[in-house]
Amino acid sequence: MKVTLIDKIILLVLGFEHVGFGLLGLFSPLVAAGFVGFGLNELSSYSEVRSHYSLFLVIGVMAFISILRFEMMGFTYKIYVLVFGSFLIGRFYSVFADGMPNSMLWYVILAELAVVLIALWRLKVLKSN
Repeated sequence: MKVTLIDKIILLVLGFEHVGFGLLGLFSPLVAAGFVGFGLNELSSYSEVRSHYSLFLVIGVMAFISILRFEMMGFTYKIYVLVFGSFLIGRFYSVFADGMPNSMLWYVILAELAVVLIALWRLKVLKSN
């Protein structure tokens, strides 16, 4: 089988988004931390931001590779479900534990939910073919 046009578009968007954010956080952790209101007061804070954003860089690269290598596509979608599904669990817990977030965080939650639902949809399509 080959990668469909729909998968190419989805993987291209995911790839650019996550490679871009990944590079930003890896090389400019202060800017990335500023997006979510973090202050980087310790050296270990820089390491935490860089390590999380390097994950975004890696999954973005995986999305690009999956466009060229069909056999990686299912694995890549599963990684997106795992990573962003985990983020969603933490974010929903935070809503109950910490109170209602501001509107920006709701947009982040919606974006992560969209990524998980799209990845699950594409996995279902892959499985049926």
